[in-house]
Amino acid sequence: MSGYVVKVGKKGELYTPKKLRLQIGLDPGSELIAVVKGEEVILRKRKRITDLLDEDAIATVSEKEVKKERRILEKELFER
Repeated sequence: MSGYVVKVGKKGELYTPKKLRLQIGLDPGSELIAVVKGEEVILRKRKRITDLLDEDAIATVSEKEVKKERRILEKELFER
């Protein structure tokens, strides 16, 4: 795990070192998720839909399975 010094500007902006941005792929407009644990702040890069599409699939579903689930959901909605 790498440690970096991140400075805070007058208006609360966080200034991150270039090495950090390159290491985790931060580009202008990238978003971070901040988790607060006591006095610690954990920053995690928020994934974009394009990042998720590039990842390996965690499951596979056949067209037949999708159609079956759709019928079940349509039936449930119709009965409400």
